[in-house]
Order: sequence, then structure tokens, then C-alpha cells
Amino acid sequence: MKRFLESESANTKKQKTQANRKYDDSYLQFGFVVKFGSENSTPLPQCVICQETLSNQSMKPSLLKRHQLSKHPETENKPIEFFQRKLTAFRKESKCMSSFTNFNENIVKASYLASLIIAKNGKPHTIGETLVLPAAKEIVRCVLGDKAAKEIEKVSLSNDTVKRRIDDMSSNINNKLLLYLKDCNFFALQIDESTDITNMAQLMVFIRFDRNDEIIEEFLFSLASKNMPKSLKLVLDSAVKIVNLIKARPLNSRLFTVLCNEMGSTHKSLLLHTEVRWLSRGKVLTRLFELRSEILLLLTDIDEEKSKLFCDDQWLSRLAYMADIFDRLNILNLSLQGSNTNMFYASDKVNAFVRKLDLFISQVSKNDLSAFETLNKFWKNNEIQPNSNIITDISEHLQLLKSDILQYFPEDNSEMKWIINPFEDDYIKNIPEGILAKELFIDLTSDSTLKTAFKTKNITNFWLDVKQEYSALSTQALQFLIPFVSTYLCENTFSHLLYTKNKYRSRLNVESNLRLQVSNLEPDIDVIVRSKQQQSSH
Repeated sequence: MKRFLESESANTKKQKTQANRKYDDSYLQFGFVVKFGSENSTPLPQCVICQETLSNQSMKPSLLKRHQLSKHPETENKPIEFFQRKLTAFRKESKCMSSFTNFNENIVKASYLASLIIAKNGKPHTIGETLVLPAAKEIVRCVLGDKAAKEIEKVSLSNDTVKRRIDDMSSNINNKLLLYLKDCNFFALQIDESTDITNMAQLMVFIRFDRNDEIIEEFLFSLASKNMPKSLKLVLDSAVKIVNLIKARPLNSRLFTVLCNEMGSTHKSLLLHTEVRWLSRGKVLTRLFELRSEILLLLTDIDEEKSKLFCDDQWLSRLAYMADIFDRLNILNLSLQGSNTNMFYASDKVNAFVRKLDLFISQVSKNDLSAFETLNKFWKNNEIQPNSNIITDISEHLQLLKSDILQYFPEDNSEMKWIINPFEDDYIKNIPEGILAKELFIDLTSDSTLKTAFKTKNITNFWLDVKQEYSALSTQALQFLIPFVSTYLCENTFSHLLYTKNKYRSRLNVESNLRLQVSNLEPDIDVIVRSKQQQSSH
């Protein structure tokens, strides 16, 4: 046994000695200089003739001599001055190659950075060689001179190159995102669909997950009532057609602007409504109602049939009501947007709106329409008596709206109120995971330092911070806090889609462009550049 241990000790000592072989200046007589490896700065022998690098274990005269005789027999018996000249030439060549490689990497990197800016701004890929590069050359020529301007010409920004760069960066972000997802504890998906300018379906997928004690949202409900009485739906459809008739036709739009200027109107144009832009409906209807006199004059000349609607008090009354109610929906929509919203916050906002709807329904049943400012003002100014048909339509629509909104948050989350503020009340009876979780809850709520920390953090970050110490409680809390409460990310991206994939770029595959536009992650351009074959033509 002792002999075995001594043998093992000798072998270990021998391996350690071999792993730490050092370079000696005399090794230059065999044509070798020292090169340091990246791992622990291990010295490695490198041949100055063929630039081959050997292992550290080869750092001894017999093995270096073997390489010389087998690979470069003609150098045997050459004087040391021969190898010194080779060493000088080798270092000079290495310096030039390093300088060329760095220069070439910078050229390629500049191409990626310019392509990233093009993608983030949703611009056509051709803008690189038609605008960006020519402008850069002129700026550099003016500031740094002709020589520097010639160097700028080496940056490739052709249409195809920009497309490749964007795809590379998008793929890099996507791979980075997939790695993050493998390490996360929780994630939530948000999926929505719309159509682009070519009527092709576009599916948007976003993901929300935890990483490094924070919540990240990345690209991978909007409240708008679709259920309404037929009479209101007809008014809405007519309103959209009228707006499109004026706004989407250049001649009509110009004539309307001139008319508004001559009449001293507050607004000079209408707003264009699209189903994708989820906040547009209330604003469109409000602007349409405010400019009803100007629209009547224009439609009298271009579409007499539609102009009659602006002489119909019942049609205008329904339009005024929808402008009011959709304006309130816009306010609710906006309150639900943002990266720090959660189910409890959104539920409180929606419950408050539902209670307001109950109040409106009660008032409308008494012919009191004071909650709808535009409609109420229109009736008072024109001495119009409340119309029973319109009141019935409004009452029915409010009931349908209430029913639709309640579908978004049908569950009672009162038993999970301990997540919002565990230090405020005695919620221990609501902790569902048995005696261990209840004991943890007692420990948590008795910790004065955590109580102080809770006041300075948002709810999600607090539960992420305590997930190691109070794992069972944190897990339950995050299951309620991670899910999305609205599709604002999808809606925002659809707006980018409309701008990026327009009638001039209808065949564009927009996934890579959109990822760079909306992602919070940045591509690792240096890593991408190093992975590419360094050619100035790229």
C-alpha cells in the first residue's frame, strides 16, 4: 500500500513537472519561440518557420529537434542568426496580420452597427447604400479628409448585406433568449394575430420570464368592445367609411384641410382608424364628431348620401355616445399598459371600471346621460329631448360591455391578497400550502428588514428577492405575478409592422426586423463578427 502511494505521488509530481515546462532561449536554435496559451497562460513552443504551435509537453530539446528534422530538415545546422532573422520576419508578419485582422473586423462591425440602426428604425434595407454610406463618406471627408473617406467605402451596406446582418443579429438575440429561458423558473406567453398590408396573417408571440431577480419581456387583451347593438354597429361602420373616404384619398384630404382652415377650425384633419391600432377608435370618433360641420360641407359635394347622416340627430347622438364610451375605454386601456403591471393591479382597474358601468347603467335608466359629456352637451345645445330608442341602445351596450370585460378577470383573487402586501393584514389563513408555508409566512412577516425593503420595491421584484429564503411563498406569488394582463406588447409591435411592411415593402419577411425593433436584448456584434470569415467584401 505504501509503495502504491509512493508511486502515485511520483506520477503526480511527474505530471505536474510536465505541465509546467518552461521555455529556454536556447530553443531558438531549433526554430522555436514561446507563445502563451489562453488557459492559465501556459507557455507553448511555436515554430518560426511554419508557425505550428506544439503542446507544452513538447517543450524539450529532443521533441523540438524531432519537429525540425521531420518538417524542416534543410534548417539543420543553420546558425542562430538564421533563426533570429526568421523570428524578426515572423513577428513583423504577425503584427501586420493582427493589424489587418483588427482593421477588417472593425469594417465588418461598422456594417453590423449601421444595419442595426436601419432595422431599429424600420427603414428599407436599400437605404444603407443609397443614403447612409454616401452621407457617412461626405461627413468623414469633410471632417477627416479624403484618405479617411476612402476607408469608409470599404464598409459594405448593400441591400443583401444589410439583410444578412439583420438576420445574423436577430438569430443571435433569439439564441440568447432561448438560453435564458432554459434557466428561468417561470414564464408566460402572449400570443396575438393580425394581418399585414398584403392581408397575410401575422402571429406575434411574446414571452415574460424571470432572470437575475427581475422580470424580462421579450418578442418570441386589448379592451375594445366588439359586441354592441346593431344600430350602434351601423353608426360605427359608417363613421369609419367616412373617415377613410376623406383621409385615405389625397385630394379629399387636401380639400378638407383647406376647408378647416377657412372655417377657423381647431383641427385641420381627421384621424385614420385601423383595427390594429387599438387606441385609435375613441380618438377617431371624437375628432369626427368635433368636425361634423366641416365634414357636412365637404360630403355635400363628394358624397351626398353620406352627408345626410350629419343632418340626422339620432345618428349624431349615437356617434357622440360612442366617442364618449370609447374615450373611457382608451383611458382604461392605457392604465393597463406597461412592463410592471400585474394581475392584481389590472383587476383593481377593471373592477373600478365595472363599478362605473353599473353607475352609468343606473343613471341611464333614469334618462340621466350626464356621464357622457359629448352626448349630453350635444342634446343640450340643440335642445334635443332624450330619445327612448337611443337610451335603450346605450343601456344594452353598457350591459354587453360589462359582460365582456368581466370575462377578462372572472376569478376572485381575494384569497391571494397576501401577495400584494403580506405585512398589511393577517393573511395567514389564506396561505394554502400547509403548516410549513404558514410558518414561513410568519417568519417573513416578522422580519422588519423585509418590511422596510417591501416599501422600496415593486411587488414582483420583492418576491423575486426572497425566492431563495422563502421559496414556497415566492413560487405561489410569482405564479400570479408573471402572467401578462394585456396584449400591449403585441399591439405595439403591430404598429411597428404597419410601418415596416408597407406597400413599398409588401414582400418583406419582417421577423428579423421586428425582433431588432422591439427586443430589449442587444445582439453580441463582436461575437458575430469574430465568427464570420473576415473578408473586406462583406
